[in-house]
Amino acid sequence: MKFPESKKSWAIGTVQDRQYWEEKFEIAKKFMEERSNIPAVLIEVAAQHPLLDGEKPNEEFTKRLLLAKTLYKQESNAGKHVEIYVPGSRHRHEGVVDKVSLSEAGMIFLEQQGISREIIHGDDLNFKYKGDRGVYNSADECFVASSYFKDGNFGYLFSVLSPIQVFRKTIHYIEFGVLPLNYTAPALDTFHDYIDEMFEAVPYALFVDPDMQSKNSVRANELRHLRMP
Repeated sequence: MKFPESKKSWAIGTVQDRQYWEEKFEIAKKFMEERSNIPAVLIEVAAQHPLLDGEKPNEEFTKRLLLAKTLYKQESNAGKHVEIYVPGSRHRHEGVVDKVSLSEAGMIFLEQQGISREIIHGDDLNFKYKGDRGVYNSADECFVASSYFKDGNFGYLFSVLSPIQVFRKTIHYIEFGVLPLNYTAPALDTFHDYIDEMFEAVPYALFVDPDMQSKNSVRANELRHLRMP
């Protein structure tokens, strides 16, 4: 494996930063190559709060769920076993608490689209891998999805998400040892902001706290404080 011997004058981060991520990337890439002969797909659908009327997916969330439905049909028709994970515990936004978890809202929507609940996961995996701390940010979503992917007999991991989230969620996934195939569902009105993402969220994930799973994680605790009812 070849690493940069010196830092380019215009590069951000140290040579050690680059080496860390090169090593992580190679580990994740190798793991996915080893799994690639397994005809099974796990589709993670990035949840989005707040819910409409506290119980229905908003526009961004709906677009992702519909794309997940298309991918489910595509891969099922190709003869693969497919399961879907819709993350997200019950959220609070600007003082208003949703009536159901993001997972439950997404699962109900997919059921109404004709997908069997037997292959859809949500709160079951949230609790299995995060317990009482719940799933309250993208790193939590990636942690649960990658954990279930590694524990299960899957060959491919699809992540359906906002185009704004691609780099940050991929950073988290690489940290957890997997490489997703990303499918984006763009919308005109987005919850996430490109500038915040570029200047705050991505650098934090890349250089400060790649997994956000520690009980001392500053960003994770901030988001949990804002979003947990």
